[in-house]
Amino acid sequence: MKSRRAAHVIGMLGMNVAGNFLLAISVCAFVVPFGITVGGATGVGIIMQKWQQVPTALTVLIVNIICLPLAWFFVGRRLVAGSLLASFVYPLAISLVERIPHIGEVTDSLILATIFAGVIGGAGVGLVMKSGGSTGGLDIPPLIFNHKLHWPVRTSMYIMDAAIMLGQLPFIKTDRVLYGIVSAYIFTLTLDRVLVFGDRRYEVTVITQRYEQLRETLLDRDFGLTMFLGETGFKREQVKEINAVVRSSQLRELRRLIRSVDETAFVRISQVNAVLGRGFDREKITLQR
Repeated sequence: MKSRRAAHVIGMLGMNVAGNFLLAISVCAFVVPFGITVGGATGVGIIMQKWQQVPTALTVLIVNIICLPLAWFFVGRRLVAGSLLASFVYPLAISLVERIPHIGEVTDSLILATIFAGVIGGAGVGLVMKSGGSTGGLDIPPLIFNHKLHWPVRTSMYIMDAAIMLGQLPFIKTDRVLYGIVSAYIFTLTLDRVLVFGDRRYEVTVITQRYEQLRETLLDRDFGLTMFLGETGFKREQVKEINAVVRSSQLRELRRLIRSVDETAFVRISQVNAVLGRGFDREKITLQR
């Protein structure tokens, strides 16, 4: 058990570090060379680099160091724990990646740079979040505003990022703001995809007259079930619904078992965004039957 837990922790740390390096690659290979606007601590770093020749990595590190105590004081230590690793690994990754020869010459197409900045950056942040971490930095102030002033986190984040992106206008072409918006949209889409990749769940509801037989069949195959009482709409007959939440890899087998018991069963399948509880984010308890 201890070795499994240690392997899990190491895997999560590795995912966190890999995510930060992907984010650094998106910045050094596509964002900075093409002057695409970005928000967050990276955007502040780009402004300081253009304005006062301060290295981007140093500015990001300073912003993170300032924000961490604020998070500890106003929000709590749990947020700091989740942000601590990325707060130091990300600026280090920028410092290392920007030294790679010809890193800014991957492409000469502004459109490709915009797309890949969003894809690689979104994938990087997605990995950090899947590892249980946070990118920290200027993601922290909106959380503080929400905690103390009850301002919506997303609204505060949009306002802050918009201000940072506009602050880059004196140093870039105006149309780069538009490319930055496109890149941010692609970033968000990729982030959402990474967060649900390999973790898709389906809720299956079955209405059948052979519910006891189906219940036994599914329990024998170790499917978790919930039984609900329902009523048909036309004849108003009492029925029992069988509800199961399964991973995508289990869905085909579940459908096969349902049809083997009752080919006329009414089956409703819908995708769910997240599942919490034993068997999913907690260790499953197996009952001896």
